[in-house]
Amino acid sequence: MKTSLYLQRGYTLLELMVAMTIGIFLVGAVIVVYSVQSQVYKGTNAQASIQDAENAIAALMTPVVRAAGFDGCSTITAAVSNLNGGAPNPLGALATTPAMIIGYDYANTGGAATTLTITADNTANDTTASNWSPALDSALVGNVLPGSDVLVILGAAPGSHPVGVTGSVTGSNSISLSDTSGFSVGDFAAVSDCLKSSVFKVTSITPTTLVHDVGSGTTDNATAALSLNYPVGAQATPLRQTAFFVGHGAGGQSALMRATLVGSVWNAEQLVPGVETMQVLYGIGAAAPPDGLVTQYVPASAVADWTLVYSIRLAFLLEGRVGSGAGAPASAPLLLGTTVTPPADTILRHVYEMTISLRNSS
Repeated sequence: MKTSLYLQRGYTLLELMVAMTIGIFLVGAVIVVYSVQSQVYKGTNAQASIQDAENAIAALMTPVVRAAGFDGCSTITAAVSNLNGGAPNPLGALATTPAMIIGYDYANTGGAATTLTITADNTANDTTASNWSPALDSALVGNVLPGSDVLVILGAAPGSHPVGVTGSVTGSNSISLSDTSGFSVGDFAAVSDCLKSSVFKVTSITPTTLVHDVGSGTTDNATAALSLNYPVGAQATPLRQTAFFVGHGAGGQSALMRATLVGSVWNAEQLVPGVETMQVLYGIGAAAPPDGLVTQYVPASAVADWTLVYSIRLAFLLEGRVGSGAGAPASAPLLLGTTVTPPADTILRHVYEMTISLRNSS
């Protein structure tokens, strides 16, 4: 009878150490590849979200800005205001010489040799009106992030259209229209016959009539009757004042905001998240249109006559999510000449600029 002898042999300590070392290198390689792929993924997503933000900003702001000054078959800059006088801010901008666009420049920004330091993303909104030039309208204070300029547009309400006047306007407190469904009490409106136009405040509405009674407030009607008469066939258009700025946003990111003026109250809504600041310059000329051409771009604080603004330039600092970038940029980004220093974090940022001509300036 034969007997088999089986010997069991294990790994030596040296073999185990070699195997562990190889394993550690393999795990490390996997972690490095994962980290790189994760960073690429975050960066790609951030670039896509920034591109989406650019498209959204252009789509939402351009139509409103280009419609600035439109009041039917005339332009607001040539209109006669029926409102009481007031300071040169949105609530009184229609007082004597209606302006289709006005703005507010944040302190120490607005062109070459100016700086803006963003200490943290999505900070609290600024509550000091004097931090803007001219001083920010009191109704907007507390809605705007520090460092953001404010742009205010006056023109036909989005989606609206001129409505025909069915009865001559001859000194009464009302205007007869074929349809009043597009108008709201407390909003502004304009009536025009293509030779002249008047701006007034709507105080009450019936299915076929806009009433514009007198009031004592800055934006109320100075008289119940318009100072000019309009024939049957003239046009009435609902007007809307719209403000754009960057404000404290929901979801951890500051955002481009849009506010509309109803009566004396601004109703703000978030439009585009991931916008850290907005800077605006205004193209002005030396003469009234149609002869006026843009001779220079200046901040709001340097605009002496808003009726001589023919175009605007806007710049936005857009951001991705945390982890989408590799730290602070090598150089501070420029927004229309303003040097912006963002927080030293891991967020990818991009500057987006656009220029919009005001087609109703002439």
